[in-house]
Amino acid sequence: MKKISILLLSLFATAVFAADPIGFAFLRTPVGARPAAMGASFLAVSRDAHAIYYNPAGLANVPTRIGAFGYLNHILDIQSFFGAYVHPHARGSFGVAINYADYGEFTRTNEFGEEKGSFGASTMVAYLSYSQMRAERLMLGVNLKFIRAQLEEFAADGVAVDFGFIYQSTIMENLTFAGGIFNLGKERAAFIKTKESLPLNFQFGVSKKLAHLPLLYSLTLLKYQEEDLRFRAGGEFILSKGLMMRLGYDTVRNDQKVGTDADRFAGLSFGLGMTIHDYTLDYSLSSFGEVGSLNRLSFSMTF
Repeated sequence: MKKISILLLSLFATAVFAADPIGFAFLRTPVGARPAAMGASFLAVSRDAHAIYYNPAGLANVPTRIGAFGYLNHILDIQSFFGAYVHPHARGSFGVAINYADYGEFTRTNEFGEEKGSFGASTMVAYLSYSQMRAERLMLGVNLKFIRAQLEEFAADGVAVDFGFIYQSTIMENLTFAGGIFNLGKERAAFIKTKESLPLNFQFGVSKKLAHLPLLYSLTLLKYQEEDLRFRAGGEFILSKGLMMRLGYDTVRNDQKVGTDADRFAGLSFGLGMTIHDYTLDYSLSSFGEVGSLNRLSFSMTF
């Protein structure tokens, strides 16, 4: 029970006991089955609507309109939905997205342990994105994010921006470099009085599609303020026309290790994708070791 309580606190609440508290921890939760299956190493991957979360620059070369919808069955039966729409224009793209999570109902008790009804909790992030091609090989993107968390009658909200770039290298064919700064902003209204910092982070990554093997691989370095450097890696194999398999690893999930045999799977992820005409269905499974695993489903379409 203690393990579950700590996990719930890390997913929704904030570090209220820290000297320099970091809030809105739900901004760290990856979205989309395809990126999650690749260990959330998606910084240098473009032409996917989920790039609005991972790197808005990745929307700049979207060739046609894309819609994406995703469902996450989180640990403790937390239900999460992500939806995005990308509209390309002559030199880039506009994008909008929303990420909403419902944490369910909790029993309300008084100081004597007597039940006094129930209450709910939820979080929401809304995205407005713009990206643009600059020269032949450089893509730039920016997000404006509106963030809100609600717990019973208490609520907190904030505003943040993301800046990202993707550069298609001339050194090696299909080699791409990417970087960005994310969650640069502040809390506008606090739950009670104390305003908290957002989970500001810096990322750098590379991706490459191999010339003689149907494999796209991606590597990402991730650095949150006052935290150790993290590493993500992922690969996407084309098994046949319209059928993909993905593998990934994310060192962020090392924090969920509790010292049991199941911890050897913590950080690993796996997924499959299937495309038929203009429609794609993706599934991913991400392991947190003994704590549990996450199942994601995503559906995307071009039109």
